[in-house]
This record gives sequence, structure tokens and C-alpha cells, in this order.
Amino acid sequence: LAQVTDWLKPRRDLEFVPVAMAFSHGEVYNPHGCKCMPRMPGDNCPKVLVAPPHYIQGPNIMPSLGRYVSKLLGCRKVGMLIIPFGRSAWEPGIVEGFKDHGISWDVQTFDGAPSYEAVDHLVGIWEKEGLEALVAVGGGTCGDCAKLVAFKLKVPLVNVSTLAATDAPCSALSIMYTVEGAYRGGEVYPQSPNIVAVDTAVIASAGKRSLVSGFGDAMSTYYEARTCYENPKGLSMLEARPTETAMAIGALCAKMLYENAQEALLAVEAKQPNEALEKVVEANTLLSGLGFESGGLSASHAVAQALSWVHSVHDNLMHGEMVAIGLLTMLTMEDIKGLPGRKDEYRKVAEFFSKVGLPVCLKHAFFDPNDQKAIDTFTRVTLDQWFCHNEPFPVSEDLILQSVMEADKKGKAIVSELGDAAYRAIHGGLSKI
Repeated sequence: LAQVTDWLKPRRDLEFVPVAMAFSHGEVYNPHGCKCMPRMPGDNCPKVLVAPPHYIQGPNIMPSLGRYVSKLLGCRKVGMLIIPFGRSAWEPGIVEGFKDHGISWDVQTFDGAPSYEAVDHLVGIWEKEGLEALVAVGGGTCGDCAKLVAFKLKVPLVNVSTLAATDAPCSALSIMYTVEGAYRGGEVYPQSPNIVAVDTAVIASAGKRSLVSGFGDAMSTYYEARTCYENPKGLSMLEARPTETAMAIGALCAKMLYENAQEALLAVEAKQPNEALEKVVEANTLLSGLGFESGGLSASHAVAQALSWVHSVHDNLMHGEMVAIGLLTMLTMEDIKGLPGRKDEYRKVAEFFSKVGLPVCLKHAFFDPNDQKAIDTFTRVTLDQWFCHNEPFPVSEDLILQSVMEADKKGKAIVSELGDAAYRAIHGGLSKI
């Protein structure tokens, strides 16, 4: 709750204002295929994996940031972008570490959208300061803003994630908005953050909902990467072919969640890290981050992106909760099209979501299937996501609608059979639609 200002959701009632990206993976790895519609591997399209050079995770590591910056990056002057809550909660310990290692610093507060205006403002402050690195301390929006600032300043980035709600911290990607909160698009970068640090004592105190939402985002990693891998025309988010390593990472990510999620939630209730929490935080942050970017996305995240354009969903769900509905819809879609094993996988995933408190039906997602305007927006935006077409069959609006309705029917059956006490405990009740 204390970090709610760092979780800004895009406002879909505002006009979409696209902007050209400064860098393109496709132009580097797949210059011909990235221009096709739909995108596909072109001549000599390689397999590519990207990852942060350093991933550091553990309890009470915030005060060690000065040592990491000094010893790993050799920096003596940094800028720090931090959320308002962190000014009192974490900044004092961090700057003591800076002092201990002879690092000077300038602190700016992140309290808004990762907008181009915010980026330009920060660049204007720091471009003449001779910074040698940038340290971002906060959730996904703070990290996304800092990625573009560091890219423009041409300095290394230390991304300190204070939530385990998404797999964004490790990625070479920012999602950008207008100042008012309208979605503007994405920025991609040649490399991941130089250091990603996650203090699990902070995560244990951040609340159950953000961690559970991260389970939804991370669980989808394996299933989407497999779709991209098995389809010879599929592309990763690097617009290249997925690697075997990315597939293995995705599989391990799912395994760690299935085996450790419920015990990890006990750690959050106690506000004290345990080994299970350490494992699921690594799954949510590192494994999912590497797996989605180098393995690829498909219909699950296309559905999630489209759900965020439905006002009732956007106003009530976090990203990973939308991905949970997306994954159940994708597995249903692939079952409809005859891909083997999807029916049993739907059951396994839905049971897991039900146990940890993720949505399994449209009522849980605050989505009224009788709202024709919402349905039209949803199917259109799903189809517009280029990675939706990583599926090994043609995807149409009719197939999307059939899949989401069938997934909803099966989700209701799961609720009837298993109940939804875990969902109610997180959301405080049910949607009234």
C-alpha cells in the first residue's frame, strides 16, 4: 500500500499517442523479417538471449548498493531516482553505503508516469553533472523511466526493484505513457540493466497482492515461450528466434512457482523472508524476465494487453492478474486448435491460480461479456498485438472471442468446484457484474 504511487496504470480514456522508438532489436537481429506482416524470422535470423550482467537478490541488501556500484561498476558519482515512500524508508541506508565507498550522489523523486517529459526533465538535471551511473529504487514505472534516462545519458543502470509484481526489472524495455497516463508505446534498449537488485525483506513487507500478481505474469512465461519455440515462424521479444536456454529458464520458472508459491505467501503474511519466497521472487523477477524477453510472448500477453483497454478491468486489476486470464484464454485457444496437452495444462494452471488468489473467470476480472463495446475493443486490441501472431495458426477476432468465452465457462466450473476463497481474501469480495 505504501508503494501505491509507484504503480501507475495507463488511462485508456485518453488518446493513444504513438512515438518512434530510438532503438530496434529487429533492425539488429532480423532486419528483413521484422518488416513483414505478421513479423517472422527473415534470412539468417539468429537465436538471441539478453540478460543483466549482475542479478543480486537477498534480504537487507539495500545498504550494500554502494559496494555494488563501487566494486562492480567502478563509479564514484551517481544519480538516484527513488519513489516517495523510499525517501524515508530506504534512502538513509543507501546513502550511508554510498558514503562508505566514496560515492557522491544526487537524489530525485519519482512520483508520476514514466513519460518522455519526465525523462527529459531528469536528463536536463543530470546531463551536466558528470554522473557515472544511475540507480533506480522503486517498482516497474520508476525502473522504466530510469532505463530511458540512463540510455540517453549513456551511463550504466542499477535497477533496484521494490516489488515482485512483474518481470520488468531485468528487461531491456520500458513502457512509456503521457504525463496524464495515456499509453504511448515501448522503448527497447541494446542491453539489460547493468545490475538488478532485489531486497527480499522489502518484498516480504510489500503485501500479498503484488507478489501474487507477479505469479500470474511469471507463470505465463513458459507456456508463451514454448508456443514461440515450437512455431518455426515465432519470434522472441528480441524479434529473433528463442534459445534453448530461454526455454529451460521458462520451464524452471513455472516449476519453482508450482512448488513454492503457497509457502512463500506465508512469508509475506509474516513479513519475514523464507527460502520459498526467495525462490518465487527469483522466478517472478529473473527467470520470467529472461524467459519472456528471450523466449517470446504470444496470445496470453496479447489478451492481457487488450484487457487493460477495458475500463472496468483496467481500474481493478494489476498486470499479472490480467495475464492470468490471458494464459487461461491462450491454453483454451490452443486446445480449440488441437494442440496436444492443453486441456490438462489448463486444469493445472487454473487450479494453481485458484489456490493463490488469481482470477480464473471474467467475473473475477471485472469484465462484463455482455458489454459489446468492451468486447469489440478487447478483440480488436488483442489482434493488434504483433506477438499474438506467434501462435502456430491464424488468429482471428472470432477465435479470440470463442476462446475467452470458453475459458470463462471453464473458469466458472473451477470456482464451483474449488471455490475462490484465496481470490476473495485478496480482493475483498467479488465483482458486481
